[in-house]
Amino acid sequence: MALVKALETQSGAMRLLMYLMKGPSYVTLILKETDIPNIQLLRSVNLLLDLKLIQKKVDSSTYPKRNIITLTNKGKLVAQKVKEIEALLKEP
Repeated sequence: MALVKALETQSGAMRLLMYLMKGPSYVTLILKETDIPNIQLLRSVNLLLDLKLIQKKVDSSTYPKRNIITLTNKGKLVAQKVKEIEALLKEP
């Protein structure tokens, strides 16, 4: 139950999981394409890293370097469940 509480108390974490379902991304792009504020996004990234739902790799082929964020296998499963919940809530 404590892990679910961690997800629900960190605003943006579930939206970030759903966003990453479309593929790897980096923080600047996520900020542009979502409504997750900067500090909430950074906290969500840290939480999801701790829960092993995402992984972060440094892309040093760009300047400045970018942190590429991707879902782990477990993260994909959790994101799919969040997407299913959203679909159920949209039903009349």
